[in-house]
Amino acid sequence: MDTKEIFKRLRIGLSLVVGFFTGKLLATTMQHHASEFFIGGFGVGVVLTNLVYRGVESLRGGKHSG
Repeated sequence: MDTKEIFKRLRIGLSLVVGFFTGKLLATTMQHHASEFFIGGFGVGVVLTNLVYRGVESLRGGKHSG
């Protein structure tokens, strides 16, 4: 396993962790239909984390690899 693969796995793991905590925060603050808010917050957290990674990669001039 090379460093590129390690960073790809860290990116996936970080996006899952951010998604989990975003979903948990929304579920606790919006107590009505907590499961829907958790699922929505999880998706938003994952998407935002991936957008940040893509932005950083574009600023560095690297090619996006998936």
